[in-house]
Amino acid sequence: MGPDEEDNNRWPPWMKPLLREQFFVQCMLHLDSHKSECNMYCLDCMNGALCSFCLAYHKDHRSIQIRRS
Repeated sequence: MGPDEEDNNRWPPWMKPLLREQFFVQCMLHLDSHKSECNMYCLDCMNGALCSFCLAYHKDHRSIQIRRS
């Protein structure tokens, strides 16, 4: 088993895409809306940061909110 395979078995499939994502930017789909900061992530779709409006399309999915520290 190579190092890449070990990493794939050690972490959930959404971990690497999550860590590569850029959060706290304004949503390109909801530029004119209040609260359109992208601080959510869908663990099922793994297709980018989401704002609260985009999250509505993922209501039956597992999602997390990213917080600043």
